[in-house]
This record gives sequence, C-alpha cells and structure tokens, in this order.
Amino acid sequence: MAEKTEKPTPKKLRDAAKKGQTFKSKDLTTLIELAVGAVATVWLVDVRKVMDVLNALAVQRELPTPHAFLSACVREALFIVVPLLIVCVVASALPSLIMSRFAVATEAIKFDLSAINPISGFKKIFSLKTLKELLKAILYLIVTGVTIKLFVAEKSRTLFRTFDLPTMAVGHVWMRLTLELILLFLACSVPVVVIDAVAEYLLYYKNLKMDRHEIEQEHKNTEGDPEIKGRRREVHIELLSEETKANIRQSDAMLANPTHIAIGIYMNTAIAPLPFVSVRETNARALAALRYAEQVGVPVVRDIALARSIYRHSRLYTFVDIEDLRQVFEVLKWLREVERANQPDVVPDDSADERVRPDVAED
Repeated sequence: MAEKTEKPTPKKLRDAAKKGQTFKSKDLTTLIELAVGAVATVWLVDVRKVMDVLNALAVQRELPTPHAFLSACVREALFIVVPLLIVCVVASALPSLIMSRFAVATEAIKFDLSAINPISGFKKIFSLKTLKELLKAILYLIVTGVTIKLFVAEKSRTLFRTFDLPTMAVGHVWMRLTLELILLFLACSVPVVVIDAVAEYLLYYKNLKMDRHEIEQEHKNTEGDPEIKGRRREVHIELLSEETKANIRQSDAMLANPTHIAIGIYMNTAIAPLPFVSVRETNARALAALRYAEQVGVPVVRDIALARSIYRHSRLYTFVDIEDLRQVFEVLKWLREVERANQPDVVPDDSADERVRPDVAED
C-alpha cells in the first residue's frame, strides 16, 4: 500500500466532515465550559435566596406545609439552574461548532458494524491516540496535585477561619473559594490542553492524508474519466445529422449562448448581400454543434445576447433579422480582421474570396 503523504483535498475534508470526522479538542471544550460555568455560577447564583428559604424554615415556630416548602424550593432552584444550564450549553456547543467550522455530520448517525469489530478494537489499544490519552492522564494527575498544593498553601488560613463565621458568611466564602479553586485548576491545565489540541489536530490531519492514487481517483470521480468524457463528446456529435454537420462546416461563424443555443452564420456576397442562418440548435444538439464546430475549425463566438436575439427573431435557412444585422456584420468583420492578422503577408488576390466584404459589413 502506498504511503499517504499528500495533503487532503477539499472534497476529502468535506466528506470527512459529513461523517463526523472533524477537528475537535474535547479538553479545550471542557476547559471553556468549566471556566464559563464557574464565572456564571458566581454571577447568576444568589446564595442569599437559598439561605433565606432555610432561615425561614429555622425561625418559624410551625413547620410549613410540604406543598408550600416544596414550591418555594422548586421556584428558587429553577431561577438558579435554568440560566446556568443555558449558559453551559452554549459554552459547550459553540466551541465545538467553531472548531468543526459549523459542518453538519449528516452521515455520523449511521450504524457502522466496524465499530464493534474486535480486531479494530484491538488495534485501537495500541494506536497513537491511546498513547496520547495515557500521557494526558498522567499530566492531569500532576496538574491536580500542583493545584491542590498551591491552593492549600495560599488559602489554608481562610479555610480555618470559616469555623468562626456566621452561617450567611460561610456560604459566600465557600462559593468564592470554590471558584478560585476551579480557576486555579483551569489555569494550571492550560498547557496540557494546548498540547492536547495540537496533538489532536496532527492526528486528525494524519488520518485524512491521501496517496497519489486516491487523489487521481477522486479527480476522475469529480471531473470525469477522460475516456468517458471523450465518449460523451462522440455521443453529442452523433446527435447531429450529416446535413447539419455540412452546414456547420460551411458556416463563417457559430454564435453561442454558450450552452443552450447555437446559431450558425453563413454569408456569401456572390449569392446574397445579407448573412444567412445556416444552423439553429438548442440544448444537447447545441452543445454537439459547438463541439463539432471547434473540431472542424469554425470560429465560435460566445455572445449570449446576440445568440438569443437571432434565435428569437430568425428561423433556420432565413436571412438574419434586420434588428440583428449590425451586430452580425460587426462580428463577421472582426473575425475577418483576426483571420487576416494571423495570416502571413501575401499579395492580395481580389478573386480569392468574395465572401464578407468590409464595405458590406460597414453598411
């Protein structure tokens, strides 16, 4: 098997995204989610309201009815949990969407039997990703130990002082200490998360690399096999009758729009002073006519407006309508000038060509 050393093509990246194979750093998402959740908890959670409910229960001489107490607890819980839940969901989903460039994995929900293949599972045990996860787990253990040591060394006095504080103050102190502990852990985890994100991207990119054969095969599937494309041209040309082919060969020019209409222009001043519609084809036959014209060397001029106008005003084997005469003469004159410019200098022969005279084209 050839070594995969080529960069993945845009199509390969799009196909992988449909299957859910996008770059995603779970640890980075978790880091953002925890940081946002911790800050949101301090801003959105009002400990005083919870303590008020508990204090009201303590100072009342009579126990409240279960229904009233439960309603008060549920109401306060909803005011706390719902905003916090919304913030955490957004903080979790948004980084994943940004990393995947908002790609929708339309094929990721399909059942894949290879996922439960024991041989594939055995291979995953010894994969680079498994080794990465093992090293990451060791680093997180180290980070956890460092975080606890720093936190205890810095906040040990504050922890012991909480025993002498009133009930309301204890809640605020513990809330602040919890937030500081989480933020300290996240700060210490940043180097590990960055290393993991870089390694995850390198593994993701490595899995999508291609060899030369895959790129060539993709190009064939996208652009079409040259042999098949050549056969299609032959089929298009077979759509034309021999009479139409003869008309194309005798035409001075083919006007194209550029895939739906093909108009052949023929002019011979020895027969008539006006240009003549020699070919008038549409759709597949128009494509065939244009390809055949290119093969036999008849000039093809892509002029959408003029081709549409002639198709609308003129019929096959009739003179060009007066509304389009001036533009047709200009096209024929321009083609004649291009042809003369490309020819080597020779002695002009007045009898060599009596078709498309400049004085006629200028009228």
